Amino acid sequence: MDKKLTKFDILMALGFIFALVVGVGAFFFGLQTGKEQTDAKYQAMIAELTDEKNQDNVSYHQQQLVSFYHTVLLPFREFQDTWFRHSETIEAGGGSTDADALLKELGRLAREIAGEIKPTTIPEVSPLLRESQANYLKSLTLFAEATDRLQDGPDGAALAETMRQDPYVAEAAGFALTAQAQYYESIWKWNEANDPGLVGADAVAKDNLTFEEWRKLPLNGKNLFLARALSAAGAFTPFYPQDVAARIDDLDAEGRIGQLQLGNLRSTVEMLLSTGAVRSNDFFRSKEKHYEGETLPQLPFFY
Repeated sequence: MDKKLTKFDILMALGFIFALVVGVGAFFFGLQTGKEQTDAKYQAMIAELTDEKNQDNVSYHQQQLVSFYHTVLLPFREFQDTWFRHSETIEAGGGSTDADALLKELGRLAREIAGEIKPTTIPEVSPLLRESQANYLKSLTLFAEATDRLQDGPDGAALAETMRQDPYVAEAAGFALTAQAQYYESIWKWNEANDPGLVGADAVAKDNLTFEEWRKLPLNGKNLFLARALSAAGAFTPFYPQDVAARIDDLDAEGRIGQLQLGNLRSTVEMLLSTGAVRSNDFFRSKEKHYEGETLPQLPFFY
């Protein structure tokens, strides 16, 4: 005997079918939504990776400048600061200072930092940075050799003078100054790439500048000119080119250029170096006064 379906049975069946339809629909809706979210996520990742890949094709991208600063320049500056600090100690200490121990420490530090810098990989599209790295390595190698030669020599002021006059030290300083100029040229090229209308391309290539030309230059152009001037003068110093730029702009703002009868930039740089008028961090003392609105890469020695 056939059993008839009750209204309750029919409602239960319809409810089950409805729930099944809703469940299947929700499943496919969730699947589509998840697919869209995943696609969006991976599209963003692909765009980011593509951007990073494209950066390798840009000669002097800010990322490259920052990486070089931390992996090459900063380690070298650690040695450079130690060199000047130990040189001052040797000159002031006389016979009471163990000069040979300080020279041995400088040699060890030069070789250690060269070992840190050497593995740094720099894209082939950034030849100035590659050359700068190579010149910093040459500088450290020569400094290490110089410290070996200078041991068992005179003490005190006599040793300090010997260090300044040593041909290995002079050549090491020359490589470091060349490397510094190449890094600042890389910064200038970054500035040019980000500002096609940048003024000063002709001026920075000159050996000397009038003050009228100097005033028209952005800070990155001034720094490049000064890095080259320091290299030409063999001025291996504890301060950066932007510290020299700040002192020049201070003199100009104070109206002292005419008083000192300084006719061009070369004579001004020579005066500042010969009188010891530039100090580390002069740039930060004058940054707000002279360089508000300047386009600068995100490098710690500018901020």
